[in-house]
Order: sequence, then structure tokens, then C-alpha cells
Amino acid sequence: MKTKQLMMLSGPSSHVKEALSQLGFVRDSVIHHSTFRAELESTKGAYVFQLPYQEQDGTITLDGEASYFDGVSDSDVPEEVRNVALERWYALRSRIVGSEGKKAYSPDRGDRRPSGPTAAKPIETAKNGSMVQDFEDMERMGRDLSRLKTGQQLKEEGLIDDPIQH
Repeated sequence: MKTKQLMMLSGPSSHVKEALSQLGFVRDSVIHHSTFRAELESTKGAYVFQLPYQEQDGTITLDGEASYFDGVSDSDVPEEVRNVALERWYALRSRIVGSEGKKAYSPDRGDRRPSGPTAAKPIETAKNGSMVQDFEDMERMGRDLSRLKTGQQLKEEGLIDDPIQH
């Protein structure tokens, strides 16, 4: 049984909106003016998951207890879709509550300094649209990428990778 505390989330508006956006939620401005919505796909079709919120003084409070599937009763929603909705809720919770007090990973911190900017090239000789301009640039990029930590290494250090992707 879930307690009400686990079903209510609050945080700074910008932080909460970013977390919602990363998980595929959009503000429902057409029908329900105080909800965020996400379309959840299943073999039986798409279901619109609505998540009510209140915004006041720069803080958004999400009410998971009052969440619902638009136009259909919860009992008519396949279990796989309900599970996806619950997983999204827990992902929101970990992004909003779990990031408090933890440093976001930054590869520039400590001994992991970037190799520095490369010299500018004239527009006529630059390879526009290419990740690297020449072999030297490719070596520099390889060094930069080799110093990045994996998601597992970040978890072991108690850091949060940014952006979190699922």
C-alpha cells in the first residue's frame, strides 16, 4: 500500500517541469488546465495518463494520488500500461526528490579537465557537419570521451548522471 507521502511530489517549478519533460509529459492546456499528460502505448492502443498539479510561488506539487487515465476507468487500462505509469511516477520521484543534496556529475570537476578548445579554422576549410576536423581533433575527442564515467560508475559514487535517460 502506498502512503500519501509517496504520492505527492514538490519542487521548484523549473526543476519539476524539466523532469516531467524528460519523461515525456506535456502540460495539458486544451482540456485539463491543471494536469500534465503523457501518452502511454500498449498493444491495445494509446492511453493518456493525466497527472494533476498545483503551482504556487515558484513551486509545483504533483498529486499522484489523483492521477488518472483520460476517458477510461483505471480497471479498463491494461496492467502493462498501469505499470508503465507507475514506473514514470517513480522515475519522477527519483529525479525530483533523489537529486536533492546530490551533486550532478560534471566531467570538468576535479582532475577531469577537458582538453581545451581547438584553434579556430577559417570557414572555407572547416568541415561543417563533421564531429572532427582532422586526426588531431579525433585524438582530442577520444581523450575527452575516455575520461567520462559510465552510469554505473556514477551510481557507485553517489552521483546522478545528467541528463538521466531511460
